[in-house]
Amino acid sequence: MKFHVCGGLDAPDWILANIVTLSTLPAAKVKLMVEQILQRILEGEFNYDNVMKLTDDSTLGESDVKACIAVLHFFIASSAKFDVEESTLARELQQLGLPKEQSDAVARPYWENKEALQSKFLQQSLQLPAILVGAWQAEIGESKKVIMRLTTSNKDSEKVKEGGNKDLLVTLTAEKFQTLLHELKTARALMDEYT
Repeated sequence: MKFHVCGGLDAPDWILANIVTLSTLPAAKVKLMVEQILQRILEGEFNYDNVMKLTDDSTLGESDVKACIAVLHFFIASSAKFDVEESTLARELQQLGLPKEQSDAVARPYWENKEALQSKFLQQSLQLPAILVGAWQAEIGESKKVIMRLTTSNKDSEKVKEGGNKDLLVTLTAEKFQTLLHELKTARALMDEYT
């Protein structure tokens, strides 16, 4: 079965194996664990001792608690990454075997923090600086090479003041330059088509 929370794929086996363990915890404790995980993702702070105290009265061992934390972290992070709605998350958690109360205990705090989570993950994603073609020239002679001077542009104005822009020299054969130029024109045409 395919799940939105898993990016349209099957749920990983380790999730299926540990969802039973998570379902043994009361909904109130699941909610408190979710809040700790949200704090870890958004603020970088995780109080492992508090989570262990939450589960002291249960029959869960330390490895089971870690498994529950991993499962909850997976669901919260994946839901934010794949833009899953609250009702979809709750429904899919129930389909995976988590009782309704525990599913709601995961879905509600997730939904309340969804935008902050997505913003945090966007900040953590790989972002490359823009590259501007400063100048290029064709070298005349037997080699018929194209030399391009590329300038990287940094969006952070403080870094630009500190010399954040860098020049790069790229040397291509005429054939490779023609291929690059054709692919760039094709990419530009596709981008113009979608905007």
